[in-house]
Amino acid sequence: MKITFTTNLDKYSSIHFPENLVHVPRISEKIYVKKEFEKYFLNKRLPTRLEVVDVFYYENKIICELWYNERDVNLRKESDLF
Repeated sequence: MKITFTTNLDKYSSIHFPENLVHVPRISEKIYVKKEFEKYFLNKRLPTRLEVVDVFYYENKIICELWYNERDVNLRKESDLF
């Protein structure tokens, strides 16, 4: 079954995340951007991982909704790590 990642964050799209996962990520797990996009997001000062906030199961696909992890956002604000 195909697993697709979605988010309503403007800077991210489904092409930025893994395409051939074997297991469905669970809510609160973290998904990293593909290695090829890592530098791009770091240069833009954006997180390279997002948190799974919802999982939708359909007949022929699974959609995982991603969002910023609150801890990552707080770390960025406090120490300017991203």
